[in-house]
Amino acid sequence: MKQLRKLNRGNLKQISGGAVPPFSHCNGCPTGAFGPHDSFSCDAYWALPEFCRNCVLVNTECFVPITIDF
Repeated sequence: MKQLRKLNRGNLKQISGGAVPPFSHCNGCPTGAFGPHDSFSCDAYWALPEFCRNCVLVNTECFVPITIDF
């Protein structure tokens, strides 16, 4: 089994982007929920840039279920 190394707080801040306080990767992204009965529609969610999709709340109804046949 591979041994995992423990990370200190400084390294964790750099990984999550917390080391650069005044700027956030979510700056400029809309606030509010996306979904059929929310502030914004599902189409508006899919029109967002990828970095903004990670910053907003989205309803599960905006995703298409995948069926797997065995």
